[in-house]
Amino acid sequence: SKLVNHDRLRIEVRKNALEVARDNTIDRQLCKMFVRLFARLDAAKEPGQGIFSPAASHNEALESGPAAGGTPNAAPVHRGAVEPLGMRTGIAVTLTAGLPSIAEMDAAEATTEPRVRPRILAICTLDVMAWKLLLPWFRALREAGYEVHIACARTNWFERLAADGFHMHDVPLRRRMNPLVHIRPLWALHRLIRRERFVLVNTHSPVAAAVGRVAAWFARTPVVVYTVHGFYFHDDMPWWKRRGFMALEWLLGRMTDDFMFVSDEDRQTALREGIARSAAKATTIFNGVDLEAYAPRSAASGTAGELRRELCIPEGAPVVGIVGRVVREKGYFEFAEMAKLLSCGCGDVYFLVVGDALPSDRDGIAAALRNRVNAAGLRDRFRFTGFTDHVADYLQAMDIFVLPSYREGFPRSVLEAMSTGLPVIATNIRGCREAVVQGETGLLVPPRDGKALAAAVSRLLRD
Repeated sequence: SKLVNHDRLRIEVRKNALEVARDNTIDRQLCKMFVRLFARLDAAKEPGQGIFSPAASHNEALESGPAAGGTPNAAPVHRGAVEPLGMRTGIAVTLTAGLPSIAEMDAAEATTEPRVRPRILAICTLDVMAWKLLLPWFRALREAGYEVHIACARTNWFERLAADGFHMHDVPLRRRMNPLVHIRPLWALHRLIRRERFVLVNTHSPVAAAVGRVAAWFARTPVVVYTVHGFYFHDDMPWWKRRGFMALEWLLGRMTDDFMFVSDEDRQTALREGIARSAAKATTIFNGVDLEAYAPRSAASGTAGELRRELCIPEGAPVVGIVGRVVREKGYFEFAEMAKLLSCGCGDVYFLVVGDALPSDRDGIAAALRNRVNAAGLRDRFRFTGFTDHVADYLQAMDIFVLPSYREGFPRSVLEAMSTGLPVIATNIRGCREAVVQGETGLLVPPRDGKALAAAVSRLLRD
Protein backbone atom coordinates (compact mmCIF):
# COMPACT_ATOMS: atom_id res chain seq x y z
CA SER A 1 0.00 0.00 0.00
CA LYS A 2 3.02 2.29 0.30
CA LEU A 3 3.98 1.88 -3.38
CA VAL A 4 2.51 5.03 -4.91
CA ASN A 5 3.70 4.57 -8.48
CA HIS A 6 4.06 0.91 -9.28
CA ASP A 7 4.51 1.51 -13.00
CA ARG A 8 7.59 3.66 -12.44
CA LEU A 9 8.92 1.03 -10.07
CA ARG A 10 8.26 -1.68 -12.66
CA ILE A 11 10.19 0.27 -15.26
CA GLU A 12 13.12 0.77 -12.88
CA VAL A 13 13.18 -2.91 -11.99
CA ARG A 14 13.09 -3.79 -15.68
CA LYS A 15 16.00 -1.48 -16.35
CA ASN A 16 18.17 -2.85 -13.56
CA ALA A 17 17.13 -6.45 -12.98
CA LEU A 18 19.35 -8.12 -15.55
CA GLU A 19 22.18 -5.65 -14.98
CA VAL A 20 22.40 -6.24 -11.25
CA ALA A 21 22.51 -9.98 -11.79
CA ARG A 22 26.25 -9.41 -12.10
CA ASP A 23 26.39 -7.05 -9.10
CA ASN A 24 26.32 -7.87 -5.42
CA THR A 25 24.05 -10.48 -3.90
CA ILE A 26 21.84 -8.00 -2.04
CA ASP A 27 20.85 -6.19 -5.24
CA ARG A 28 20.11 -9.47 -7.02
CA GLN A 29 17.88 -10.69 -4.23
CA LEU A 30 16.10 -7.33 -4.04
CA CYS A 31 15.19 -7.40 -7.73
CA LYS A 32 14.01 -11.00 -7.48
CA MET A 33 11.86 -10.03 -4.52
CA PHE A 34 10.08 -7.35 -6.55
CA VAL A 35 9.56 -9.70 -9.48
CA ARG A 36 7.98 -12.26 -7.17
CA LEU A 37 5.85 -9.54 -5.51
CA PHE A 38 4.49 -8.35 -8.83
CA ALA A 39 3.76 -11.91 -9.89
CA ARG A 40 1.76 -12.51 -6.71
CA LEU A 41 -0.25 -9.30 -7.22
CA ASP A 42 -1.02 -10.33 -10.77
CA ALA A 43 -2.12 -13.76 -9.59
CA ALA A 44 -4.48 -12.18 -7.02
CA LYS A 45 -6.76 -10.68 -9.68
CA GLU A 46 -9.56 -12.50 -11.47
CA PRO A 47 -8.64 -13.47 -15.05
CA GLY A 48 -9.70 -10.82 -17.51
CA GLN A 49 -11.09 -8.44 -14.90
CA GLY A 50 -9.93 -5.81 -12.41
CA ILE A 51 -7.59 -2.89 -12.63
CA PHE A 52 -4.61 -5.16 -13.23
CA SER A 53 -6.06 -6.73 -16.33
CA PRO A 54 -4.12 -5.91 -19.53
CA ALA A 55 -7.41 -5.33 -21.33
CA ALA A 56 -9.05 -3.12 -18.73
CA SER A 57 -8.76 0.62 -18.38
CA HIS A 58 -8.85 2.44 -15.08
CA ASN A 59 -12.35 3.76 -15.71
CA GLU A 60 -13.55 0.29 -16.64
CA ALA A 61 -12.10 -1.06 -13.44
CA LEU A 62 -13.92 1.53 -11.35
CA GLU A 63 -17.15 0.80 -13.20
CA SER A 64 -16.84 -2.96 -12.76
CA GLY A 65 -17.78 -2.96 -9.07
CA PRO A 66 -21.24 -3.88 -7.74
CA ALA A 67 -22.41 -0.23 -7.60
CA ALA A 68 -21.96 0.06 -11.35
CA GLY A 69 -23.62 -3.19 -12.09
CA GLY A 70 -20.34 -5.01 -12.60
CA THR A 71 -19.61 -8.55 -11.59
CA PRO A 72 -19.37 -9.20 -7.88
CA ASN A 73 -16.16 -11.13 -8.43
CA ALA A 74 -14.35 -7.87 -9.19
CA ALA A 75 -14.74 -6.57 -5.66
CA PRO A 76 -11.73 -8.39 -4.14
CA VAL A 77 -9.45 -6.48 -6.48
CA HIS A 78 -10.25 -3.27 -4.60
CA ARG A 79 -9.17 -4.52 -1.19
CA GLY A 80 -6.13 -4.05 1.01
CA ALA A 81 -2.82 -3.21 -0.65
CA VAL A 82 -4.21 -3.54 -4.14
CA GLU A 83 -6.75 -0.71 -3.99
CA PRO A 84 -4.45 2.29 -3.38
CA LEU A 85 -1.94 0.90 -5.87
CA GLY A 86 -4.40 0.91 -8.73
CA MET A 87 -6.55 3.86 -7.75
CA ARG A 88 -3.61 6.23 -7.23
CA THR A 89 -1.88 5.39 -10.50
CA GLY A 90 -4.77 4.49 -12.79
CA ILE A 91 -2.57 2.01 -14.65
CA ALA A 92 -4.24 -1.01 -16.20
CA VAL A 93 -1.35 -3.36 -16.94
CA THR A 94 -0.01 -6.60 -15.65
CA LEU A 95 2.74 -5.72 -13.16
CA THR A 96 5.14 -8.35 -14.40
CA ALA A 97 4.72 -7.33 -18.03
CA GLY A 98 8.13 -6.63 -19.55
CA LEU A 99 10.06 -7.84 -16.52
CA PRO A 100 12.60 -10.66 -16.75
CA SER A 101 11.59 -13.88 -15.13
CA ILE A 102 13.40 -15.36 -12.15
CA ALA A 103 14.87 -17.96 -14.50
CA GLU A 104 16.19 -15.23 -16.80
CA MET A 105 17.80 -13.44 -13.87
CA ASP A 106 19.39 -16.67 -12.64
CA ALA A 107 20.70 -17.36 -16.14
CA ALA A 108 22.17 -13.86 -16.37
CA GLU A 109 23.78 -14.33 -12.98
CA ALA A 110 25.25 -17.69 -14.00
CA THR A 111 26.69 -16.41 -17.29
CA THR A 112 28.13 -13.15 -15.99
CA GLU A 113 31.14 -12.85 -13.72
CA PRO A 114 29.90 -11.47 -10.37
CA ARG A 115 31.26 -8.18 -9.08
CA VAL A 116 30.97 -8.58 -5.35
CA ARG A 117 34.09 -6.82 -4.12
CA PRO A 118 33.29 -3.53 -2.36
CA ARG A 119 35.42 -0.66 -3.60
CA ILE A 120 37.77 1.25 -1.30
CA LEU A 121 39.74 4.36 -2.27
CA ALA A 122 43.03 5.08 -0.53
CA ILE A 123 44.41 8.61 -0.96
CA CYS A 124 48.03 9.57 -0.32
CA THR A 125 50.03 12.47 -1.69
CA LEU A 126 52.72 10.49 -3.54
CA ASP A 127 53.00 6.98 -4.91
CA VAL A 128 56.26 6.49 -2.99
CA MET A 129 54.29 6.41 0.28
CA ALA A 130 51.93 3.80 -1.12
CA TRP A 131 54.82 1.62 -2.27
CA LYS A 132 57.28 2.07 0.57
CA LEU A 133 54.98 2.30 3.60
CA LEU A 134 51.44 1.21 2.78
CA LEU A 135 51.90 -1.74 0.43
CA PRO A 136 51.33 -4.46 3.10
CA TRP A 137 48.16 -2.67 4.23
CA PHE A 138 46.78 -2.43 0.69
CA ARG A 139 47.60 -6.06 -0.04
CA ALA A 140 45.86 -7.13 3.15
CA LEU A 141 42.75 -5.15 2.16
CA ARG A 142 42.73 -6.85 -1.22
CA GLU A 143 43.12 -10.29 0.35
CA ALA A 144 40.21 -9.45 2.68
CA GLY A 145 37.96 -9.10 -0.37
CA TYR A 146 38.09 -5.41 -1.21
CA GLU A 147 38.72 -3.82 -4.59
CA VAL A 148 41.50 -1.38 -3.73
CA HIS A 149 41.88 1.88 -5.64
CA ILE A 150 44.77 4.26 -4.95
CA ALA A 151 44.72 7.98 -5.78
CA CYS A 152 48.07 9.79 -5.64
CA ALA A 153 50.51 11.85 -7.66
CA ARG A 154 52.48 9.81 -10.17
CA THR A 155 56.25 9.57 -9.75
CA ASN A 156 58.52 6.51 -9.98
CA TRP A 157 56.35 3.89 -8.21
CA PHE A 158 52.99 4.35 -9.95
CA GLU A 159 53.48 1.57 -12.51
CA ARG A 160 54.77 -0.82 -9.85
CA LEU A 161 51.57 -0.42 -7.89
CA ALA A 162 49.50 -0.92 -11.04
CA ALA A 163 51.49 -4.05 -11.88
CA ASP A 164 50.75 -5.33 -8.38
CA GLY A 165 47.05 -5.31 -9.26
CA PHE A 166 45.82 -2.06 -7.72
CA HIS A 167 43.52 0.35 -9.56
CA MET A 168 45.62 3.49 -9.86
CA HIS A 169 44.32 7.05 -10.30
CA ASP A 170 46.77 9.85 -11.09
CA VAL A 171 45.68 12.89 -9.06
CA PRO A 172 47.94 16.00 -9.01
CA LEU A 173 48.28 16.26 -5.23
CA ARG A 174 51.10 18.56 -4.13
CA ARG A 175 52.88 18.98 -0.81
CA ARG A 176 52.33 22.71 -0.55
CA MET A 177 50.67 25.01 1.98
CA ASN A 178 49.17 27.30 -0.66
CA PRO A 179 45.45 26.39 -0.72
CA LEU A 180 45.09 27.44 -4.36
CA VAL A 181 47.23 24.54 -5.59
CA HIS A 182 44.78 22.09 -4.03
CA ILE A 183 41.70 23.20 -6.01
CA ARG A 184 42.50 21.01 -9.01
CA PRO A 185 43.19 17.80 -7.05
CA LEU A 186 40.11 18.47 -4.91
CA TRP A 187 37.90 18.60 -7.99
CA ALA A 188 39.61 15.52 -9.49
CA LEU A 189 39.06 13.51 -6.30
CA HIS A 190 35.44 14.65 -6.03
CA ARG A 191 34.71 13.49 -9.58
CA LEU A 192 36.51 10.20 -9.01
CA ILE A 193 34.61 9.43 -5.81
CA ARG A 194 31.24 10.32 -7.34
CA ARG A 195 31.94 8.23 -10.43
CA GLU A 196 33.22 5.08 -8.73
CA ARG A 197 30.87 5.21 -5.69
CA PHE A 198 33.35 3.90 -3.17
CA VAL A 199 31.97 2.42 0.03
CA LEU A 200 34.91 3.86 2.00
CA VAL A 201 37.65 6.44 1.54
CA ASN A 202 40.87 6.00 3.54
CA THR A 203 43.24 9.02 3.63
CA HIS A 204 46.96 9.12 4.47
CA SER A 205 49.52 11.93 5.00
CA PRO A 206 48.58 15.52 5.98
CA VAL A 207 47.91 17.09 2.57
CA ALA A 208 46.13 14.09 1.06
CA ALA A 209 44.12 13.66 4.26
CA ALA A 210 42.90 17.26 4.15
CA VAL A 211 42.06 17.41 0.44
CA GLY A 212 40.73 13.85 0.36
CA ARG A 213 38.36 14.28 3.30
CA VAL A 214 36.89 17.48 1.87
CA ALA A 215 36.36 15.78 -1.50
CA ALA A 216 34.79 12.71 0.16
CA TRP A 217 32.52 14.92 2.26
CA PHE A 218 31.24 16.82 -0.77
CA ALA A 219 30.75 13.51 -2.61
CA ARG A 220 28.80 12.12 0.38
CA THR A 221 30.98 9.05 0.79
CA PRO A 222 29.38 6.61 3.25
CA VAL A 223 32.50 6.18 5.40
CA VAL A 224 35.70 8.26 5.65
CA VAL A 225 38.65 6.90 7.65
CA TYR A 226 41.79 8.94 8.31
CA THR A 227 44.97 7.01 9.06
CA VAL A 228 47.08 9.45 11.06
CA HIS A 229 50.78 8.85 10.44
CA GLY A 230 51.62 11.76 12.72
CA PHE A 231 49.83 15.08 12.97
CA TYR A 232 51.59 17.91 11.18
CA PHE A 233 51.60 20.02 14.36
CA HIS A 234 54.11 19.10 17.07
CA ASP A 235 55.55 20.35 20.36
CA ASP A 236 58.52 22.08 18.74
CA MET A 237 56.27 24.28 16.56
CA PRO A 238 55.50 27.95 17.44
CA TRP A 239 52.30 28.08 19.51
CA TRP A 240 50.31 30.15 17.04
CA LYS A 241 51.21 27.85 14.17
CA ARG A 242 50.48 24.79 16.26
CA ARG A 243 47.05 26.10 17.28
CA GLY A 244 46.25 26.94 13.66
CA PHE A 245 46.95 23.43 12.44
CA MET A 246 45.07 21.97 15.40
CA ALA A 247 42.03 24.08 14.49
CA LEU A 248 42.23 22.82 10.91
CA GLU A 249 42.37 19.22 12.13
CA TRP A 250 39.37 19.90 14.38
CA LEU A 251 37.37 21.15 11.40
CA LEU A 252 38.39 18.20 9.23
CA GLY A 253 37.48 15.89 12.11
CA ARG A 254 33.84 16.84 11.54
CA MET A 255 34.16 15.21 8.10
CA THR A 256 35.78 12.03 9.44
CA ASP A 257 33.91 8.92 10.57
CA ASP A 258 36.83 7.00 12.08
CA PHE A 259 40.49 7.53 12.92
CA MET A 260 43.38 5.07 12.90
CA PHE A 261 46.55 6.20 14.66
CA VAL A 262 50.03 4.72 14.47
CA SER A 263 50.89 6.60 17.68
CA ASP A 264 48.77 6.33 20.81
CA GLU A 265 50.04 9.74 21.88
CA ASP A 266 48.41 11.18 18.76
CA ARG A 267 45.19 9.38 19.64
CA GLN A 268 45.17 10.89 23.12
CA THR A 269 45.86 14.34 21.66
CA ALA A 270 43.00 13.95 19.17
CA LEU A 271 40.54 13.03 21.93
CA ARG A 272 41.75 15.77 24.27
CA GLU A 273 41.50 18.48 21.60
CA GLY A 274 38.17 17.26 20.21
CA ILE A 275 39.63 16.31 16.82
CA ALA A 276 38.19 12.83 17.31
CA ARG A 277 34.80 13.10 19.00
CA SER A 278 34.53 9.53 20.27
CA ALA A 279 37.06 7.14 21.77
CA ALA A 280 35.12 4.31 20.14
CA LYS A 281 36.04 5.72 16.72
CA ALA A 282 39.72 6.36 17.46
CA THR A 283 41.91 3.27 17.25
CA THR A 284 45.67 2.90 17.67
CA ILE A 285 47.37 0.36 15.42
CA PHE A 286 51.13 0.64 15.87
CA ASN A 287 53.44 0.25 12.90
CA GLY A 288 55.15 -3.07 12.49
CA VAL A 289 57.93 -4.63 10.44
CA ASP A 290 58.66 -7.95 8.82
CA LEU A 291 60.95 -9.69 11.32
CA GLU A 292 62.25 -12.07 8.68
CA ALA A 293 63.16 -9.28 6.27
CA TYR A 294 64.92 -7.35 9.06
CA ALA A 295 66.67 -10.27 10.67
CA PRO A 296 69.32 -9.83 13.40
CA ARG A 297 72.79 -9.25 12.05
CA SER A 298 74.05 -12.60 13.25
CA ALA A 299 71.42 -14.31 11.07
CA ALA A 300 72.63 -12.64 7.87
CA SER A 301 75.89 -14.29 7.01
CA GLY A 302 78.30 -12.16 5.03
CA THR A 303 75.90 -9.32 4.20
CA ALA A 304 77.53 -6.73 6.47
CA GLY A 305 81.06 -7.58 5.33
CA GLU A 306 80.16 -7.45 1.63
CA LEU A 307 78.44 -4.09 1.94
CA ARG A 308 81.29 -2.59 3.93
CA ARG A 309 83.72 -3.62 1.23
CA GLU A 310 81.46 -2.11 -1.45
CA LEU A 311 81.27 1.11 0.58
CA CYS A 312 85.03 1.12 1.20
CA ILE A 313 84.60 0.99 4.98
CA PRO A 314 87.46 -0.75 6.79
CA GLU A 315 86.61 -3.95 8.62
CA GLY A 316 86.03 -3.30 12.31
CA ALA A 317 85.41 0.44 11.91
CA PRO A 318 82.25 1.57 13.75
CA VAL A 319 79.41 2.80 11.51
CA VAL A 320 76.72 5.24 12.67
CA GLY A 321 73.77 5.31 10.32
CA ILE A 322 70.48 7.06 9.59
CA VAL A 323 67.59 6.08 7.28
CA GLY A 324 65.02 8.51 5.91
CA ARG A 325 64.29 11.30 3.47
CA VAL A 326 67.04 13.93 3.52
CA VAL A 327 64.90 16.79 4.81
CA ARG A 328 65.40 19.34 7.56
CA GLU A 329 62.85 17.89 9.98
CA LYS A 330 64.62 14.52 10.06
CA GLY A 331 67.52 16.17 11.90
CA TYR A 332 70.25 15.73 9.29
CA PHE A 333 72.00 18.97 10.26
CA GLU A 334 72.22 17.69 13.83
CA PHE A 335 73.52 14.40 12.43
CA ALA A 336 76.29 16.32 10.62
CA GLU A 337 77.07 18.29 13.80
CA MET A 338 77.29 15.04 15.76
CA ALA A 339 79.68 13.59 13.17
CA LYS A 340 81.92 16.67 13.36
CA LEU A 341 82.09 16.47 17.17
CA LEU A 342 82.78 12.73 17.16
CA SER A 343 85.54 13.02 14.58
CA CYS A 344 87.62 15.03 17.03
CA GLY A 345 87.91 12.14 19.50
CA CYS A 346 86.98 9.08 17.42
CA GLY A 347 88.71 9.41 14.08
CA ASP A 348 87.83 5.91 12.85
CA VAL A 349 84.00 6.33 12.85
CA TYR A 350 82.11 6.22 9.54
CA PHE A 351 78.67 7.67 8.84
CA LEU A 352 76.10 6.07 6.53
CA VAL A 353 73.14 8.03 5.10
CA VAL A 354 70.44 5.83 3.54
CA GLY A 355 67.91 7.95 1.64
CA ASP A 356 67.57 11.12 -0.40
CA ALA A 357 65.23 14.08 -0.90
CA LEU A 358 62.14 13.86 -3.09
CA PRO A 359 61.55 16.55 -5.73
CA SER A 360 58.37 17.47 -3.84
CA ASP A 361 60.13 17.97 -0.49
CA ARG A 362 59.82 21.60 0.57
CA ASP A 363 62.74 21.33 2.98
CA GLY A 364 65.03 19.03 1.02
CA ILE A 365 68.61 19.64 2.15
CA ALA A 366 70.63 16.99 0.30
CA ALA A 367 72.99 19.53 -1.30
CA ALA A 368 73.27 21.60 1.90
CA LEU A 369 74.09 18.47 3.92
CA ARG A 370 76.91 17.50 1.58
CA ASN A 371 78.27 21.04 1.76
CA ARG A 372 78.36 20.88 5.57
CA VAL A 373 80.06 17.49 5.47
CA ASN A 374 82.69 18.75 3.03
CA ALA A 375 83.24 21.94 5.06
CA ALA A 376 83.86 19.84 8.18
CA GLY A 377 86.47 17.77 6.34
CA LEU A 378 84.40 14.58 6.63
CA ARG A 379 83.90 13.79 2.98
CA ASP A 380 85.89 10.57 3.23
CA ARG A 381 83.92 9.48 6.34
CA PHE A 382 80.40 9.83 4.89
CA ARG A 383 78.66 7.37 2.58
CA PHE A 384 75.43 8.35 0.74
CA THR A 385 73.34 5.55 -0.78
CA GLY A 386 70.42 7.56 -2.20
CA PHE A 387 67.02 5.90 -2.43
CA THR A 388 67.20 2.13 -2.26
CA ASP A 389 64.96 -0.91 -1.88
CA HIS A 390 67.67 -2.64 0.17
CA VAL A 391 67.38 -0.81 3.49
CA ALA A 392 67.59 -4.09 5.42
CA ASP A 393 71.00 -4.83 3.89
CA TYR A 394 72.40 -1.43 4.78
CA LEU A 395 71.19 -1.80 8.36
CA GLN A 396 73.36 -4.92 8.53
CA ALA A 397 76.40 -2.73 7.89
CA MET A 398 75.64 -0.33 10.79
CA ASP A 399 76.67 -0.51 14.44
CA ILE A 400 74.47 2.32 15.79
CA PHE A 401 71.24 3.71 14.41
CA VAL A 402 70.32 7.38 14.89
CA LEU A 403 67.05 9.25 14.23
CA PRO A 404 67.30 12.91 15.38
CA SER A 405 63.86 13.84 13.93
CA TYR A 406 61.69 16.82 14.96
CA ARG A 407 58.35 15.20 14.04
CA GLU A 408 57.28 11.56 13.73
CA GLY A 409 54.20 9.41 13.86
CA PHE A 410 55.58 6.07 14.96
CA PRO A 411 58.96 5.71 13.21
CA ARG A 412 59.19 2.49 11.27
CA SER A 413 62.91 3.01 10.71
CA VAL A 414 63.45 2.69 14.47
CA LEU A 415 61.54 -0.60 14.50
CA GLU A 416 63.55 -1.89 11.55
CA ALA A 417 66.81 -1.02 13.31
CA MET A 418 65.63 -2.72 16.50
CA SER A 419 64.61 -5.82 14.57
CA THR A 420 68.10 -5.91 13.06
CA GLY A 421 69.56 -5.81 16.58
CA LEU A 422 70.99 -2.28 16.46
CA PRO A 423 71.17 0.07 19.45
CA VAL A 424 68.97 3.10 18.74
CA ILE A 425 69.31 6.80 19.58
CA ALA A 426 66.24 8.94 18.88
CA THR A 427 64.79 12.28 19.89
CA ASN A 428 62.39 12.65 22.79
CA ILE A 429 59.29 13.37 20.67
CA ARG A 430 55.94 11.64 20.18
CA GLY A 431 56.25 8.31 18.44
CA CYS A 432 59.95 7.97 19.17
CA ARG A 433 59.40 7.91 22.93
CA GLU A 434 56.73 5.26 22.40
CA ALA A 435 59.10 3.07 20.39
CA VAL A 436 62.20 3.61 22.57
CA VAL A 437 62.25 2.95 26.30
CA GLN A 438 64.95 5.25 27.69
CA GLY A 439 67.94 3.31 28.92
CA GLU A 440 66.42 -0.08 28.08
CA THR A 441 65.77 -0.33 24.34
CA GLY A 442 67.67 2.80 23.37
CA LEU A 443 68.53 6.38 24.28
CA LEU A 444 66.46 9.55 23.89
CA VAL A 445 67.93 13.02 23.39
CA PRO A 446 66.34 16.46 22.97
CA PRO A 447 65.48 17.49 19.39
CA ARG A 448 67.69 20.04 17.62
CA ASP A 449 70.61 19.27 19.96
CA GLY A 450 73.67 18.03 18.08
CA LYS A 451 75.85 18.02 21.21
CA ALA A 452 73.45 15.78 23.14
CA LEU A 453 73.29 13.49 20.13
CA ALA A 454 77.10 13.29 19.96
CA ALA A 455 77.28 12.51 23.69
CA ALA A 456 74.79 9.65 23.33
CA VAL A 457 76.62 8.15 20.34
CA SER A 458 79.93 8.46 22.17
CA ARG A 459 78.44 6.67 25.16
CA LEU A 460 77.38 3.71 23.02
CA LEU A 461 80.71 3.60 21.20
CA ARG A 462 82.51 3.26 24.54
CA ASP A 463 80.11 0.59 25.79
